[in-house]
Amino acid sequence: MTVSSDPLVSFVIPCYNYARYLPDCLNSILAQEGEYDFEIIVIDDGSTDSTQIVLQTFSDPRLRVITHSVNRGHIATINEGFQQARGRFIARIDPDDRYRPYFLSTTLEKFDQYPEVGLVYGDAALIDDCGRVIVERSDRVHGGRDFKGNEFLKLLEENFICSPTVIARREAWLQALPVPEAVAFEDDWYCTLMIARRYEFYYIDRVLAEYRVHPNNWHARAVPQKLEESSILWILDWIFRKTEIDPELEIQKQKARKRIWVSLPCTGSQVFWFRDGQ
Repeated sequence: MTVSSDPLVSFVIPCYNYARYLPDCLNSILAQEGEYDFEIIVIDDGSTDSTQIVLQTFSDPRLRVITHSVNRGHIATINEGFQQARGRFIARIDPDDRYRPYFLSTTLEKFDQYPEVGLVYGDAALIDDCGRVIVERSDRVHGGRDFKGNEFLKLLEENFICSPTVIARREAWLQALPVPEAVAFEDDWYCTLMIARRYEFYYIDRVLAEYRVHPNNWHARAVPQKLEESSILWILDWIFRKTEIDPELEIQKQKARKRIWVSLPCTGSQVFWFRDGQ
């Protein structure tokens, strides 16, 4: 397998002490159907487990490994991964999640079909610590149908997009970069919101990836400690201080402002983001 200097797709994997799950994630990328030209960028953010040993077992030339001698933190790692990505399309996945083999073949055709679409995503299954499917499907918004259009206002009210199912055009990701440190516990929601301000989305009503639920999961640790609240508040404050390029979208956003603020998860009135087991 040759390595292209200008691949079609870049997969970005920020990694910190997830060696146990990393082979599952990498194998799910290497098993993608079709002869797509892609690269895999793994950023090991100073892991103290066997992450480096695991990476050494993969000899595929499409794999690029960046190693931090000390832990720099989640946001610095994410930003570096995006900066290093060379693909026309970029997908970011955490090392404890994995793709279905048709992820690329299903999503890339939508970009060809709809030039106005900046981001494509789909449904996700939930898997347990051992990789067994515990919830077949998790979408609760689209009613079992594909959807194409603007989802900015819906996303302001609820983060219903499961991040491992997402792939977007390089130029769409640029709307979100660099990801600010203030959103460390909601960086996936921040990125999709930034892209939604400028682009239409396409939702594919098919399970494209598997989201792993386990005790060390990022959200499983953050939610009980209420670590996400400050990120959510920062993002909403930033969004409502900015003016949208589309005047009609700005009007709709301001009309929804009160409803969105009073329904914050801090009040306990609703589930706001993609939550394990939901």
